[in-house]
Amino acid sequence: MSNLYLLQFACFLFMLFNALVLLITRIQVKWISPRYERSRRFVLAGIIGMAAHFFAQMCYGFRATNDAMGATINILIYTPCFSLIALGIYHIEATHMRRWRIYVVSSAIYVVIVTSFGIGYFQHDSLHIGNWLYVMLALFAINMVYFIVSIIQEMIKRRRMLEKLSGSDILPNVRYSQASVFLLFLIALIIPLAILFTPLLYIVGPLGLVSFLFFILSFVALGYSYVPTEDLLNEDEPQSSFSVCNDTCHKGQPISETTDNHNSTGIEEANYSCLHTDNRREEIQKKLDEWCTVLGYKDGNANLLSLSHSINVSKEELSLYFDHCLKTTFRLWLSDIRFRAAKKMMIEFPNYSNDIISSECGFSSRTHLYRIFKAREGCTPTDWREQNRSSNHKA
Repeated sequence: MSNLYLLQFACFLFMLFNALVLLITRIQVKWISPRYERSRRFVLAGIIGMAAHFFAQMCYGFRATNDAMGATINILIYTPCFSLIALGIYHIEATHMRRWRIYVVSSAIYVVIVTSFGIGYFQHDSLHIGNWLYVMLALFAINMVYFIVSIIQEMIKRRRMLEKLSGSDILPNVRYSQASVFLLFLIALIIPLAILFTPLLYIVGPLGLVSFLFFILSFVALGYSYVPTEDLLNEDEPQSSFSVCNDTCHKGQPISETTDNHNSTGIEEANYSCLHTDNRREEIQKKLDEWCTVLGYKDGNANLLSLSHSINVSKEELSLYFDHCLKTTFRLWLSDIRFRAAKKMMIEFPNYSNDIISSECGFSSRTHLYRIFKAREGCTPTDWREQNRSSNHKA
């Protein structure tokens, strides 16, 4: 039994294991998000395709027979499998508006790859397709680079959007995107070379398996902390709603009558001009205070969009109010509200655990509460509680 066969067998078992992990963890997900489950299906389809590929390699020995023949089969199978996994990542990061573009481009590249294979096969009447193999390899590399660049662009954009609009902890998303995905991308960039040279497979193969396992575990961990915020994640799609502020400032005139072609810049300028009036600023602050009074911050899924709906103030105007009047962001403002509520609850209910405190004050997890205390007080919630209790006893 050759070392190549053993490597293929290990990859086959490994892919089956990862597929099983994705299937089992679906049962344990707390929040069922259509966006995340769609990504899970893409990744699962890619993994099953890879498992079938390794099984076929074991049975028919394409790679063992000849490097060029094995490389041809690898490109034909790896391209759709890697594309499915990349689409799984892309679906989490991108909005509906941009998904069609990556579908079209990736499908077109694969059609050209299959066409190149067909031309080479008919010219040579075998799987030894000559220089057409290098055409296929170049297209495969272009496909991978296109996916990587597109995903990184969406990651940066989505993180900025979450930092601005979301009120919850974004660290799970950061860990997922910055660590496991980038490691997976690094291995993907090396694979085109490993496809041509079998000795490289014995190095890239094990590294690829480890990085892929890290990705799957991070993907599953993201699923446990992923909440259904489809409305928030798609907020950069065209908006048709009217601004409450503009209705107030322009005496009921719709936005289309006060701005040209629904220009978003014009809307922001109109909203900002409304904030120059003391009455409007006081009105917004009063609504924010009322929202806090009725404990709206206790909703762990609260975001700028839900707050906008709750207090009947447009999202654009709220964002400008936080930026220009409060000199902060919605996420930092909400974090401060929850932080003060947590300290107050610790004083009033000293026997409450940190889990209860974090849940009652709207924090996404106890870990999030710990990080807030570490950043603002320089100690853990437990240490702060003990220090405060000692101060009260001395007083």
